Amino acid sequence: MKTKLSKTYNILIRLLIILLTFGFLYNQIFYRKDLEGIIDFIPGISGSARFYSNLIFAILLIPLNQFLEIVKWKFLIDKLEKVSLWTATKAVLTGISVSMFMPNRVGDYLGRVFVLKKADRLQAILITILGSMAQLLITILYGFLALLFFFPWYYDISSQFNVWVYSGLILMILMLTFVFVFVYLNFSGFSDILRRISGRFFNRIKKYTEVFSWYSSKNLLLILLLSGLRYVIFSFQFYLLLRAFNIPVNYYAAMVLVGLVYLLMTIIPTVALTELGVRGSVSLVLFSLYLEPLGLWSENTGIGVASAATILWLMNLALPALIGVIFVYSLRFFRSNNRNGN
Repeated sequence: MKTKLSKTYNILIRLLIILLTFGFLYNQIFYRKDLEGIIDFIPGISGSARFYSNLIFAILLIPLNQFLEIVKWKFLIDKLEKVSLWTATKAVLTGISVSMFMPNRVGDYLGRVFVLKKADRLQAILITILGSMAQLLITILYGFLALLFFFPWYYDISSQFNVWVYSGLILMILMLTFVFVFVYLNFSGFSDILRRISGRFFNRIKKYTEVFSWYSSKNLLLILLLSGLRYVIFSFQFYLLLRAFNIPVNYYAAMVLVGLVYLLMTIIPTVALTELGVRGSVSLVLFSLYLEPLGLWSENTGIGVASAATILWLMNLALPALIGVIFVYSLRFFRSNNRNGN
């Protein structure tokens, strides 16, 4: 009886995820009016070879972007349960699907761990969070660096007051960078800290705190490097799309502005559904702050920036989410005692 109920609940939750994912994507892509201006704008610039070459290059980088995340998660989760590259692929893609309708992409953790057959799911969630922390840390560090380059563009650092502010900003960023990287690379010590402060309660959480001790500083450095490489790829995709839409920025300026866009996106709480609008708005504000004083900002430039941000969202989130729906059948929310149970 329990086995039948498990099968039924698994099927119902899978169907609910599929319906919610399709519903939210339909609402964002077709029902909302956000894409109308972009759709009208594309025919005016799509006649150039530059548009297609940059767009195709950006599309070709999608698998590499996802592959790095898959390899990263597989490396981490193998400490808990050995999974194949195919299983890791299904986990990452279904995680994106589930995250589409949940705040701050927490569904990414839930979608991944439910492909595991035997592993403790809370341990798996903690491991997945550890990998996400690396990507978050890289985004913050790149954003800090971008902020240091952007400040002299927008503020006159010949002013004594601004010099002091800028010097303080540099010092603060250096200190935060050191602290963040040091803490992350020594995260295995977090288990000892919890043991000391939790007292008798430690025996209840020992199973979960020991997860952090499984990864050496070298392991975490590798995850950090993979996260950095992934950041370089999706920021370069953004740059290619900016070029496709004739935005008058060079690579250096684009990376500074894109770095600030991603930094602000980590600060603003969003659901992946609303992230499209937020990403576009943040991009418009930052690019206008840079281009307007140069006399390079226009209505078409604004539409081009919004188009680049939107298409990047479609490529790296919406498309993988749609593919991930195919693998939702792999999720097992209720495990049955019968190995063959679904």
